[in-house]
Amino acid sequence: MAAISLKNVKEKRFMPFLKRGMRVEVDGKMGVVTAGNRSLNINVRFDGEKYSGNCHPKWRTRYFDKNGNVIADYWD
Repeated sequence: MAAISLKNVKEKRFMPFLKRGMRVEVDGKMGVVTAGNRSLNINVRFDGEKYSGNCHPKWRTRYFDKNGNVIADYWD
């Protein structure tokens, strides 16, 4: 999927905290946000993987600040 500005995802999905490089947990797997995509989803490079995958930003996802604290939780 083509990368787009994360700004579009932040605005249209109402997620002002979203940043490239932030740690996330998606369905129990840890990774890093690398970009937004044209589906208004986020691309996440999971730990140990070479490439990023397309993930819905609010499906079983937790977002962490630089200190490892959960700042948003969409697990339920």
